[in-house]
Amino acid sequence: MYRKKIPIRIDCGLHIFKELLNGKWKLMLIYYISEQVKRPGALQKKIAVDRRVMNKQLDELVKYGFVDKFSFDTKIPKVEYQLTPLGFSLLPIIKDLEQWGENNRAVLEVAFSEKPKL
Repeated sequence: MYRKKIPIRIDCGLHIFKELLNGKWKLMLIYYISEQVKRPGALQKKIAVDRRVMNKQLDELVKYGFVDKFSFDTKIPKVEYQLTPLGFSLLPIIKDLEQWGENNRAVLEVAFSEKPKL
């Protein structure tokens, strides 16, 4: 199993946040689960993410306590996700980030479309 060579810093809340929520889709997964998109297939359609990547990030969110996973023992196995209180506590931050992106859309779209200078 892979082990990081550089130890994880937990002496600062920002480092902890970055380590636990680092991942391209984690904040979006938390947001959409809060909007009652609970099934993996629906999440995948909403975000347009590779299933393997999404499952890995959902597993990490479960491991860190942001999301609960419920498996139903039916003829066709069914899985649903639900936010924990810790996951719900992130929603104001996620919504503030989304609003910041909307407020600065024009500037950000210009910066995003420019080619990086080497």
